[in-house]
Amino acid sequence: MLLGLPEFDILRANTVAEACSLLTQYGDDARVLAGGTDLLVKMKNKGMLPRYLINVKRIPDLDQIRYDAQAGLRIGALATIEAIKDSSVIAHKFPPVNKAASVVGTLQIRNLGTLGGNLANASPAAEFAPVLLTLGASVKCAGPGGERLIPMDEFFLGPGKTSLQRNEILTEVLVPNLPAHAAGVYLKHSLRGMDVAIVSAAVFVQMDGETCRDIKIALGAVAPTPFRARKSEAILKGRTLRGGGHDSEVFDEAAQVASSESVPINDLRAYIVYRRKVAEMLVRQALEEALAEAK
Repeated sequence: MLLGLPEFDILRANTVAEACSLLTQYGDDARVLAGGTDLLVKMKNKGMLPRYLINVKRIPDLDQIRYDAQAGLRIGALATIEAIKDSSVIAHKFPPVNKAASVVGTLQIRNLGTLGGNLANASPAAEFAPVLLTLGASVKCAGPGGERLIPMDEFFLGPGKTSLQRNEILTEVLVPNLPAHAAGVYLKHSLRGMDVAIVSAAVFVQMDGETCRDIKIALGAVAPTPFRARKSEAILKGRTLRGGGHDSEVFDEAAQVASSESVPINDLRAYIVYRRKVAEMLVRQALEEALAEAK
C-alpha cells in the first residue's frame, strides 16, 4: 500500500540565519528538510505532520568535510553519508566514522541522507551516535542567540528528542584527533546490512604500554537513546591489558556489565533477551579488535 504525503509548503533558506528565522516564525508547524530520508517517511506514516518544511540544502559550506592536524575533524551537517564514506581523510584517521557511514542503508539512502539528519532525528539506532560518543565529539548548532557547542553525550534526550532548541539548527560536528596508541571500532548487528541496527556498539581504547589509559564504550538501539556504558568502562580503565587472548576474563565481565546497562524493548525486529545477548557479544568483539589495533 502506497502512502501519500500530507499537504505542506516548502520554504527555502539560503543562510543559517534565514533558517533560524523561519523556525522562529513558524514554531511547531515547521521542520528542517535536508535529505528527507527520515522526515518524509514519518510524514507518510502520519508520525509527524508539519505544515512547513524549511529546505536548508542551499545553505553554502554546510556540506564541507575539513581536517586540521591540531583541531581535528569538522563535518558539516549537510555532508551526505556517502561523502563521509568516501572521504579518504576520514577513512585513514577516523576509521570508526567511516565504518558507521558504510553500513547506513543503501547507496540511494547514503546519497540523500546527511550526518545532521542522522543525528537530529535522534533515533536510538542512529549509526553515527555510538561512534561519536566514544570519540568525544561535539555538535555545533546555531540559533537567534548565536552558536553553541553541545557535547555528544548531552545531545540525545530521548527517542526523537535532542537538546536542540526549536529555532536552532545543527550546523557542524567536531571530532577531536585520536591520541597516540588509541583505536576505535564500530560494530552493527542487523538482519541485512542495509537495515536499521538491532544492536550497535562502539569502543574506543587508548593504551599506555599495557595499561588501559582510557576506554569508552557506547551502545545503540538498546535504550531510549544511544549511551555510554560507564560501569563497563570503569572495569577496564587503568587495568593491565596484554592482548593476544590474555584478557578474556575481564573482557567477558565488561561485556556482561555493558549489556546489563542496556534497557532494550521488544519490537518487530528483536526481543529484549536477544538484544542483550547480542550487545554482550558485540562489546566483547569490539574490545578485542580495538585493543589489537591500539597496541
